[in-house]
Amino acid sequence: MKLILRHLTTLIIVLGAAAAVYMVAKPTIQRSRAESAQAKEQEVDQRQQANLRRVLAANVKVDPNGDQQLLSAIARLEQRYSVEARLLHEAHVQGLRIDGRGEYLQRDRGNQRKVRWKLESQHDGVRASLLQIVYDNDLLIDRQTAGGQRIEKVDLWRLRRRGRQAFGDESPGDLGSMPISPQLTASFGGLPMLLESLRTHFEFTAPGAFRAPESLGLGSQPVLGLIGRWRAESLAGVLTDLSDVSAEDISSEMLRDRLRERMAKGPLPSRLPINVMVLLGKNDLFPYLIEFRSIDDPLAGDQLEPLELFQLSRQPLARLQLHDVVFDQEIATFKFLYEPPEEPHDVTDHYAERIEQREAVQVAQQQRRMASGTDDSRH
Repeated sequence: MKLILRHLTTLIIVLGAAAAVYMVAKPTIQRSRAESAQAKEQEVDQRQQANLRRVLAANVKVDPNGDQQLLSAIARLEQRYSVEARLLHEAHVQGLRIDGRGEYLQRDRGNQRKVRWKLESQHDGVRASLLQIVYDNDLLIDRQTAGGQRIEKVDLWRLRRRGRQAFGDESPGDLGSMPISPQLTASFGGLPMLLESLRTHFEFTAPGAFRAPESLGLGSQPVLGLIGRWRAESLAGVLTDLSDVSAEDISSEMLRDRLRERMAKGPLPSRLPINVMVLLGKNDLFPYLIEFRSIDDPLAGDQLEPLELFQLSRQPLARLQLHDVVFDQEIATFKFLYEPPEEPHDVTDHYAERIEQREAVQVAQQQRRMASGTDDSRH
């Protein structure tokens, strides 16, 4: 009995001593936990701010004149009866350089426009190609890679019909003449819609006049250079999952909240373009070069002087260069004809869903600009 009491007494003394030690150490423990939590919060905040500085770099000094210059270039392209050009394509992905060649053909205007894009590339003996044809209310996309061939079809008439339904007007007689919105055609409307897509998702510097790179073959014609950085809402649409949100519920505030959350999570994808450079002919406003820079590109650094951004990247994420350009000459219809070797996969509904989301993002952008009355994209 005495032994049991002795052990109980010892246990009480030990527990009491432990409790006393804990009471003495408690403030230190609490302070350590608070400091650890604070350090994590600071780390998250620093990561968020660093990522935001990269994608919304202050050295890309946006200016309304850049947007107006792109609008003028789009209008000039829309007025052309035809455009024929050769393409050079260069991309750097995961340390690999991929070079390609191709052609671009565009004829007619508006909904009658016919387009043919073709790009071919080869790396380590593996050939790849991309062919896009817009003709007779259809878009056909033929991709051939090492994994095989896939052919897709988008019914442009159905896209018009779906767009008309969104406005509660399904008058059949209007469908053939209904203009397809820029967002609806950004993926397949040719160079005018490519520029419109850039204008939608990026905000640009004021145009600057520069001597044209020799590779463009423009002789004495100078170029107008513009640098674009992401619009915050568009970037949120690219980097975050919006599948849980209906198009009607997408707002500028929600997109910016999701962007800030994504910026705090970790590094940005290496294949994300951080900025884009567009070179337009000063005399003809034709887009002779479009170049995307990756996050690792020195020309994407936010510490560079603004003028330093206007040079060709040594390792562009992607660069499209057009040369041997011919305007307003007759292009035979048969050059736009294409008979797929197999039944294409119909992806019209998938395209429509993506386009509806893009349009909702653009509406959110416009609402924010109208509400603020200023360009607050840096904040």
